[in-house]
Amino acid sequence: MYFISCSSPDNPHFESASDFILLNEETSPNELFKYYEYQFDNGAFGYSRVFWSLVKTTSVNPDLSKSLIPDGYQIKGWSESNELILEKWEPYYYKSEEIDLSNGMEFLGVKIVVLNEDTSS
Repeated sequence: MYFISCSSPDNPHFESASDFILLNEETSPNELFKYYEYQFDNGAFGYSRVFWSLVKTTSVNPDLSKSLIPDGYQIKGWSESNELILEKWEPYYYKSEEIDLSNGMEFLGVKIVVLNEDTSS
């Protein structure tokens, strides 16, 4: 099963934006992909929510909104076998839609592992 992220082209996220704040960036062990953990400086009210996005390492200034991890999940890191490790969580902001990811699914061509996944079924 493959999962493709949907995002609004009206709200691009670029590392080169003046209000972009990079919190963490980590490359996969095989150096083919990297993820960004970032937010924006919203001025008087401080920082925005945190976003996680996955891109190929060869991408130059990509629109990170096109590869956002779905609301309700956050990136925790990489496994030794190049799997993207996600953790399910309840965000403090309005979720645009409910999306269920599970172990073994692919996100933009990268196999994912979901921590705290309910395995009782």
